[in-house]
Amino acid sequence: MPISDSIHDFFSLPVPTLGTCPAHLACPYTSAPDKHAKAAQKGLMAAGWLPDGFMGRVGVLLAIKDDAITAYYATRTLSDAGKAPWQTTLAADIWPGLEDDDVPTIVLTNGLGQTKTLYTLINEVFAPFPKRDDDHGGREQAVRRALWRGFLLDGVLSPSVQLLLAFNASLANGSFKNSRPRVIGLTEWWVGSSPAWDIRFDQTFYAPTSGARFILAWGLDGHPHNDAKPQQDPLTIPSLPILYEDDHLLVINKPARLSSVPGGSETVSAKSILEATYGELFVIHRLDMGTSGVLAFAKTKAALRPLNKAFSDRHAHKTYVARLEGTIETTHGTISLPIALNWFDRPKQAILPEAQGGREAVTTYRVIDTVSTQSGLKTLVELSPITGRTHQLRMHSAHPDGLNCPIDGDPFYGHGGLLEESRTRRLCLHAASLSIVHPMTGEPLTVIAPADFPNF
Repeated sequence: MPISDSIHDFFSLPVPTLGTCPAHLACPYTSAPDKHAKAAQKGLMAAGWLPDGFMGRVGVLLAIKDDAITAYYATRTLSDAGKAPWQTTLAADIWPGLEDDDVPTIVLTNGLGQTKTLYTLINEVFAPFPKRDDDHGGREQAVRRALWRGFLLDGVLSPSVQLLLAFNASLANGSFKNSRPRVIGLTEWWVGSSPAWDIRFDQTFYAPTSGARFILAWGLDGHPHNDAKPQQDPLTIPSLPILYEDDHLLVINKPARLSSVPGGSETVSAKSILEATYGELFVIHRLDMGTSGVLAFAKTKAALRPLNKAFSDRHAHKTYVARLEGTIETTHGTISLPIALNWFDRPKQAILPEAQGGREAVTTYRVIDTVSTQSGLKTLVELSPITGRTHQLRMHSAHPDGLNCPIDGDPFYGHGGLLEESRTRRLCLHAASLSIVHPMTGEPLTVIAPADFPNF
């Protein structure tokens, strides 16, 4: 296959056909790698192709032709700047901006043989947002645009994107003779130790970076593939147990894999389900889609104002129960690690010093129990967030300077990675209680929902 960027190497290996191949390429972001992807990973590692000490991403594209499967590989090595301790990591080094004149000339090809340049793609993304002058936020917009250019370039350099673009170019120029091969797999995994500011595990499959979504969405045109599906089907609405209700407040026990509010492809949410019965509700706080447990809504605007103030002033107390992947040595303590948005891999988060955009994040914990599961002994912990950062409990559990033991079933920060996308598993994080002062009566109110995690 042609080398489309000098920082990548391409290598191919035959992979055994292990039974029926998928008719459509699965979504690289929401699907667990199948047996052929796992065989491709095993084959590459056994071949010894990667240099000693390699640290970075490996991508694989699987194509079938005449009942034979070939795996094509690409790598992307982590930069030296990305290997620094998180305390000295610079945001500009790991998420570099890119000025308009510095956009490299990279030609993108999709499965239909159509081409466009990276520069064209970037301008298409910016098209709905006209340039502003300096008196109306122009300087701030220029900074954001530079970061977005860097974000999109990072997506193009993703190993899976490089593989797809190179494969598409080979289709377009007739490199494949006779019959056209069909793409049946596209995924990535990490090799080596983790960057200190991120959480990665050796040999774990991960989704491509979020900037790659823009290129993959276009590059897959012409290939039979499945788009990302919402977690909830509108035809199978989950039940929402009511934990507390009065004229001003509604509190439910949210199931896992349900969004708190509508967004993106998730049209079914706790809010939308409840509003079909109760009418307009007002959001007080949210839970991650994968997190189950106590979720409260205000029924009236009069109740909303004091509730919002209680949460912003940290007078609302939430406790969570999590099942960790293994056991830990300590029984209780406090974790303080500043958290920032992982700009090039959103919605993931990163550990960065506050001077580089990290925001104070503090969690207290105590061990509740050790439980036996199908895969071994695991720890139940009670987690109390003092602050309320995105993915705070997940990051503080998984990071080596935190509990150093990820929450069980976490596809972002756990050892399982994309393998956790199986519907037989879930993120084992549960909002167990919420304590607030009732917004209208002034009386203390605590709502509790016991955790119930599946055995895996």
